[in-house]
Amino acid sequence: MSLRRSAALFASVAVAAAVVTGCSTSGTAVPAPASTTGKAAEAAKPTGPQVGTATVTVTGGTGPVTIRYSINGAAEQTATDVTLPWTKDYPVYDKVPTTVTAQGASGCTITMNGMLLSVKNEPNPTCNFAYYG
Repeated sequence: MSLRRSAALFASVAVAAAVVTGCSTSGTAVPAPASTTGKAAEAAKPTGPQVGTATVTVTGGTGPVTIRYSINGAAEQTATDVTLPWTKDYPVYDKVPTTVTAQGASGCTITMNGMLLSVKNEPNPTCNFAYYG
């Protein structure tokens, strides 16, 4: 991959992370994408080639925690009595969301290609990410 294309990919990921997490690269707040109203939105399904691999990490907490996660818009899964730290690698596709919520933890992150895409340091954190390339 050329240096120019690599830089463009990283810039796209940074902007997508800023939009998904409600931040901007200039330090001002950006509203999160509007949720749908009325009928429940059908979960997005991965299409096209894989664009990378991301890692979800959950940290903190003093005892076993419960982690709920949805990878690439799939049905939510629950892991109970988890000892931290907990990590999960997953393939990333264009325009499908991933969410992790950790009850009893104090932090979560999502990284891709060494870039921090989502971070929450608070009780019972929720991290979200979707790639828009």
